[in-house]
Amino acid sequence: MIKKKYTYQERAEQLAKTVDIADKIVRNSQAIPEENKIHFLKWGQQVKHMALNPEPQYRYVVSLKYLENDFLTFWNESSGEEIDVFWIELSKEGINFQRTDTIKTVLKRNRIKSIHEYDNIKDAIVVAEQTGRINKDQAIQLDVLIMEFEERQAKRAK
Repeated sequence: MIKKKYTYQERAEQLAKTVDIADKIVRNSQAIPEENKIHFLKWGQQVKHMALNPEPQYRYVVSLKYLENDFLTFWNESSGEEIDVFWIELSKEGINFQRTDTIKTVLKRNRIKSIHEYDNIKDAIVVAEQTGRINKDQAIQLDVLIMEFEERQAKRAK
């Protein structure tokens, strides 16, 4: 997502700016229902607060990566004019997050490599199939890859 090695604080500030950009887009959105806006705006503020004011045991870049991944999932997996505006605004602000399509990446590679990918796939597979982003065969392939990842994780835990 971010290529340069940033300190925790620099990365947290970039995530906070990202939340602010998303906040502005969500508030002005005509496509997002009001009840969803409220939830999304609260979530964004929670992410921003956790990033800028972490408990000492979470003040590590790896912890921040989880927040970044969770917050950017919607923006990575959705489409439309507002989503495009979000990514354009990040670029204009010099925020180096890259838009990724985890489902397509995993399908192409035919393997889930990380817990981030696993979580994204688990969260998005049903909607992706319902909206036509993936077909039935791809959904089955993802189910197999999920199972394989879970098996690898279980072996590591032993």
